[in-house]
Amino acid sequence: MHSSDNSLDSSHERRVPSMANSMVDSESIPMGHTGLTLKCMNIFASFLILFLVMNSGSILNAQVTGAPLPGKQLEEDSTIIFKSPRPLLSEQQQSKLNSKIWGVDVLFSTNGFGAGFFYQRNFSDLTSGFINLGISGARNSDEFEYYDIQAEKYLVKDKINRLYIFPLTVGVQYRLFADKIAETFRPHVNMGIGTTFILSTPYDREFFSAFGHANGYTRFGGFIGIGADLGASAKNSMGVNVRYYFIPFGGDGLESIIGLPITDFGGLFLTISVGLFN
Repeated sequence: MHSSDNSLDSSHERRVPSMANSMVDSESIPMGHTGLTLKCMNIFASFLILFLVMNSGSILNAQVTGAPLPGKQLEEDSTIIFKSPRPLLSEQQQSKLNSKIWGVDVLFSTNGFGAGFFYQRNFSDLTSGFINLGISGARNSDEFEYYDIQAEKYLVKDKINRLYIFPLTVGVQYRLFADKIAETFRPHVNMGIGTTFILSTPYDREFFSAFGHANGYTRFGGFIGIGADLGASAKNSMGVNVRYYFIPFGGDGLESIIGLPITDFGGLFLTISVGLFN
């Protein structure tokens, strides 16, 4: 038994040195092509760094716009004046600036609806002048029609006169926020003064024949308003205005309904305008 154990130990001792020797030999073997490649890369990197350091000045000069050539001084910058390739005002805007506009109005108020005509002249890109003539009915706010069976027609109780107003005004309009809002939406304020013709016809007569018995009146008045022109067409114009008219009648007023005379023919009007540039 002892002899077999000793033989095993001796064989184990012989194997250990041989394995150690093989490890030492493998570590001492050079890496061949890999080691040569690393050495070449180190040499190339050293040459590259040296080249960049020696030529750093010329590289920096090449990146600076306007850097002088070697041996020459930097010339002073000359003054350059830029001119717009196109006019500040487009042809469309210029045509509007020098143009005249005429058109029609549609009026809405507590008295019903009406119509009108206007003529406008642009003085500048901000201001313009205009002349307006409107046609609208006038009545008390509590007038309601009912169907009369005996008369076989619609009537308004206690009504004695049909009333019409024709305001003729001259005014000025000023554009707001011209440099902040696009040309397709041009808000403005306006005001006008003038004469209003008031016509009264008897209610108990047929509509057209009643004009043969009409009475006319003339009163001074005016309005203030705010609105906006819409669109950017060079041929036509469309606008919306809200205006408050002041048309005092004076005295005892004028009756549409018995016992309820109208003393002021003004009020709030909504106007839609459609015009053509000329």
